[in-house]
This record gives sequence, C-alpha cells and structure tokens, in this order.
Amino acid sequence: MQSSNRDRCHLTCLALCLAALILAAPAFAQNATFSIFENGSGYSASVEITGADSHQFTEPGYLGEAVPITVREIQVTNDSREISFEEQRNSLITFPEGDYLISYVGDLDGNSFSTLFTTPYTVTISLPGVYSVDNPLLGYVSQGGSVQAEENQTLITWEGTRYAEIRFYDEARLVILYTFGTIWVMLMIILLFGYYSMRAAARE
Repeated sequence: MQSSNRDRCHLTCLALCLAALILAAPAFAQNATFSIFENGSGYSASVEITGADSHQFTEPGYLGEAVPITVREIQVTNDSREISFEEQRNSLITFPEGDYLISYVGDLDGNSFSTLFTTPYTVTISLPGVYSVDNPLLGYVSQGGSVQAEENQTLITWEGTRYAEIRFYDEARLVILYTFGTIWVMLMIILLFGYYSMRAAARE
C-alpha cells in the first residue's frame, strides 16, 4: 500500500516537473525574410510554417485586417525537396500537413512594404544599399524594428512580431525634400522681411 502511494507521489511530481518545463520553455518564433528589389518594384519572400496544411498570401488592410494579395513563383519546400500544392480561392494554397518553407515573389505599389501574421514571427527585411529608412519625414519602421546598416544593404529585424511595416526612400527623394525645404525657408524669410519692412515704413 505504501509502495502504491509512493509511486503515485513520484508520478505526480514528474507530471508537475514536466508541466513546469513546458511552461518555462521559450516560445521560439518562426522566421520570415523579405528582400526588396533594387528597383523597388517588388520583393522576394521566404516564410517558415509548422504543422500547417494551408497558407494564405495576405497584407494588412486599412483597418489592420488580412487582405489577400496576388503573388507568383510560389515554391513549397521541405528538407530541400519541393512539395506540390493546390491553389484555391483568395490567394490560398493547400498541401499535405507538415513543416515547410514557402518562397514567393510579390509586387510593391510605392515605396512601402508591410506584412501580417497570425502568430509571432522573427521578421527580417533586407533593403538594397540605394534605399534608407532613417529620415523621419521620408522613412518609417514600425514599432519593435531594429535597423542595422551594412555595406550594401540595410537589415530591419523584428523579434516575435505579428506585424511589420517599413517606408523607404532613395537619394533622389532626399534631394527633393532638401530642395523643397530650402525653398520654403527662403520664401518665409522673404515674407517676414517684407512684413517687417512694411511695419517699419508705417511707423515712420
């Protein structure tokens, strides 16, 4: 009888220890990598998925909802082996359940990119060296993004995020901004000078 109670006690302790280990174990986010083309017209993507039998290609809408998008050159691979898939409606593809890497190419409309996930992801966006995100008037990086400038590219990384967005610009846009700013400042100086000149003349 005592042996039975002792066994139950050991099993209970073992179950509690396993539960504690599971709860304490960190939740590792999957990886998603996006590379913007040098001409800014599109991007290539690689997204990890686990235990899935479908994937929908989407982007955030105006209200933050997932909006289906059209992509091309879709590949689903598992251990470097390409897996066949079926294309459904609303940019949805289906395949046998498993862990996969999904690669595809998408288009950009303007100098911005955003992506949305249903689970936390480690997201990395690679920008060619001709683009920047630093100027707050022209560029933007959504909350949590870490910017690292390298020799020929800029890497923006988010850890455990469901949403990532950037707005980027090239040297030409920066020159236009500085030119517009210079003209605006000169115009303000001329207007202020004329205003104070008129006031001084009126006093005389």
